[in-house]
Amino acid sequence: MNLEGKKLLFLDGSSLAACAVIRAKEMGIKTIVANFYPAEKSPAKLIADEQWMVDFSQIDEMVKLIKENQVDGIFVGWTDSHLPFYAEICEKAGLPCCGTIEQFDIVSNDKRKFKELCLKYGVPTPDVYSIDINFNREDLDKITYPVMVKPADGSGGRGIMRCNNEDELISYYRQLYEQSESKKIVCERYMQSENEIFIHYTIQDGYCSLSSSFLKYKTEEEKSTAASCLFHMFSPKFLDEYKKTTEPAVIKLIQDLGIKYGNIMFQGFEENGKLYFHESGLRMGGEQFYVFAEKLNGISSLELMIEFALTGKMTRYDVKTQDNYKFSKYCCNYYIPLKPGRISKIEGIDEINAMPQLLQNRQFKFVGDEISSTSSLDRVIFRLHVMDDTKEAFAKTLCKISETIKILDENGNDMQLQKLEYDAVMEMIEDAWAEA
Repeated sequence: MNLEGKKLLFLDGSSLAACAVIRAKEMGIKTIVANFYPAEKSPAKLIADEQWMVDFSQIDEMVKLIKENQVDGIFVGWTDSHLPFYAEICEKAGLPCCGTIEQFDIVSNDKRKFKELCLKYGVPTPDVYSIDINFNREDLDKITYPVMVKPADGSGGRGIMRCNNEDELISYYRQLYEQSESKKIVCERYMQSENEIFIHYTIQDGYCSLSSSFLKYKTEEEKSTAASCLFHMFSPKFLDEYKKTTEPAVIKLIQDLGIKYGNIMFQGFEENGKLYFHESGLRMGGEQFYVFAEKLNGISSLELMIEFALTGKMTRYDVKTQDNYKFSKYCCNYYIPLKPGRISKIEGIDEINAMPQLLQNRQFKFVGDEISSTSSLDRVIFRLHVMDDTKEAFAKTLCKISETIKILDENGNDMQLQKLEYDAVMEMIEDAWAEA
């Protein structure tokens, strides 16, 4: 379908959204980015054809602007908190939307509702403990430690904490409760497994296609906590058993929700060969699996979502015949998290960008930015899409990137949280593809 000349409004100005803006422009689409951030703090605005300085939570104002400017569609991007506004704006403006407010609430914005849905459909999920701010003795006595405590409306690893005893639980629960707008906190069984897995489906006219799967590997020194991510290794490990036992229930859950088009992510852990899901998201995935899928399988879920935003349909590719979660090469997102400090110099970017194994490099932090002591994605400076032919070449490529990049603080110290070593990287690669 020819989309040239149509107008697409982006409710996201991030570096991730900038990728989508670039692709839309390549498709001949006129791009607009709307938010209340200035262009210098909104990378997508810098490259869009037009930018709106507006608070898109003001629904009526947004609908008025959309109609006045004859906007053909809205692309929401990667942020869960944007989804309810997106749904309401689309409904009032009469534009395609990949979900309803209720669907987004259940799947993306309320972890408690998602876990209730898993229980209803028989999708394995970690045990949840009933607890509230009153800390009833009867509830506390039912808890087996350690537990994982997190905000029901959080994302990106923010606010997650392992609590090893009752004092830690009460203290951290109170902290989260005071910070939370929804006052909804999840307390669940802590999964001892280090195998954290993410799977993504592309939904095309109600058909659910498993598009990718990856395992999360954390920085070595922080493994025992909600650690900084080092790699997302794309791998079909654990999926043979999952497809036989659990996938039918997952697909029925999606279809019964009435989701017809879009991308949906499930995040969980493997334990004794079984996958337990603890959260999900009805949106594009921040790891951008389509970068590899387009290169290896000739299909782009990003282009499908752009097309859907403008037409309400997905016709550019056929996921039934083109989608394949078993990538034919070794692929990963390599995250470079930083130690606390202020960035004073970044070196080596041009050298790594010239490497043929590097498909995409997104930068999130810049010279002058202050890095705090946090375990979330907030401390990541680069997220690199890396692909190679063999395990050995893959490991060497990743180590070369780590050696080449230099991020220095004001005292000239290297800020990389973990420099890569060949043997350690090979161990992770071997683990990720052990059952491939």
